[in-house]
Amino acid sequence: MKTIETIRIALVGVSHWHVPLYVRATTLQRLNIAAVSDPDERKARMLARQLDCACYTEEDRLFEEVRPEFVFAFAPHDRMPALAMKLIQRKIPFTIEKPLGLQANDVEMVEKAADEAGVFCAIPFVWRYSSLLQEFRQEVAPSELLHLAFKFIAGPVSRYETTSPWMLQMERAGGGCMTNLGVHFIDMAMFLTGSDQAEVLAAAYHYASSYDIETYGTSLLRLSSGATLLLETGYAYPMDEKLRDNRWNIVTKDGYYTLGDNCFEKRVFGRRTEKIPMSTDSDVYYADFVLESLRQYLAGERPRAGLAQMRRVRGILDAINQRAVVSSGL
Repeated sequence: MKTIETIRIALVGVSHWHVPLYVRATTLQRLNIAAVSDPDERKARMLARQLDCACYTEEDRLFEEVRPEFVFAFAPHDRMPALAMKLIQRKIPFTIEKPLGLQANDVEMVEKAADEAGVFCAIPFVWRYSSLLQEFRQEVAPSELLHLAFKFIAGPVSRYETTSPWMLQMERAGGGCMTNLGVHFIDMAMFLTGSDQAEVLAAAYHYASSYDIETYGTSLLRLSSGATLLLETGYAYPMDEKLRDNRWNIVTKDGYYTLGDNCFEKRVFGRRTEKIPMSTDSDVYYADFVLESLRQYLAGERPRAGLAQMRRVRGILDAINQRAVVSSGL
């Protein structure tokens, strides 16, 4: 019987800047990492030595020779659909980083192929794996939510120059901070409100570097539940001991909830204010995502977030991008 500890795993595209967040799971549970691959042989070999596993520069050779039973897949955004299709054609269950392509059509193609082949695919909308979000959803009904405001600032933009320079190229990444950061909060808002659609009311981007991606973005949406969503993302926060500025404000019919500075506060009419210490750094949830995705696959369950959720979020992101271009006069 396959278990989380025995299933043969491969990491593909390990030069991607998210990979160290996944590797943390191996310290929590002894995973059977059989092989890694990346066109950058130096980076692939460094991780292979760390994990004591086989190393490849060509993913196709890895698939043929190692025959992994589960893959954690990474690639520049423009290459993600092709990599996903390779895994589906080989019927290898996998996870893949968001946004899975440059437009919603990319995700739709992958989703259709995965559904037809019956292949498991999970998407790392990692806030879904936090106890905070699970408990909030049980405590507050979707119909109670009036407004959500999420601000997530991480940066500076130069942090990608050495790790994943393609992140700074519009033709390869498809966008900047809203594409990279905003998708998490679009999914979170849809998840909490039970919405399946959203109308983009306004969006504006700033371009404050020599690169052609947006470095600061704002957007206002009306969700199909009736709630409104305000998004603010950016590559602007200094990289000191606080890597990110992550702040939430959630308004309900009888409450006001805030998150920031490692504290979640609940202010509900008629009750005492609760202050709950917690990490506001989403990085800690990637290891949970890795282990839970493996468990769900082995149990024959659907992932907490899969291709249908990625398609929905990607479509909303496309609409935000289009509205921002119009408002910027580009």
